[in-house]
Amino acid sequence: MAHYSRREWLLYKDGLLPEKVREIMEGHLRFCEKCLDTYLSAFERQDEVKAAAFLSPDFPARVARRLASLSTRPSPRTVSSTAPLARSLLYYTIAAAITLLLLAGGWFDLLAQGAARSPEKITLLHQNIEEKMPTGWSERLVDRATGGLAAIINIKEEAKANGKE
Repeated sequence: MAHYSRREWLLYKDGLLPEKVREIMEGHLRFCEKCLDTYLSAFERQDEVKAAAFLSPDFPARVARRLASLSTRPSPRTVSSTAPLARSLLYYTIAAAITLLLLAGGWFDLLAQGAARSPEKITLLHQNIEEKMPTGWSERLVDRATGGLAAIINIKEEAKANGKE
């Protein structure tokens, strides 16, 4: 991780940097203890006196309470390291829910019965399903399933015609 120099933090403190650079440096301060120490060391006694004129007497207590509440939150590293696991669990849950919906609605039975023997039945099944589920992911799912079933039926019929079954 690259660190900013004391001179850069002095420029930041005095407001002499472009806004975009200031935003980047502020983001860096949230995660870099070394730069935070360097930044805080850039303040002198006269800065503290100037700040005291603007701050309320209970400011240190409010900051301490705020810091205490922030310390109970998970660190960014903890969140990012568990994100792939959480995302996988979410996808698995969605896939399981879709499967249960299709099972409950009888779509798998309908696909198995309708695609039993011939491409004509597959076409009729496809049209029937298109009427019931005209758009979205379900249409793509049915297209893929019926296309695969048609290929299997064609292979089976060719094998029958050639006397291999």
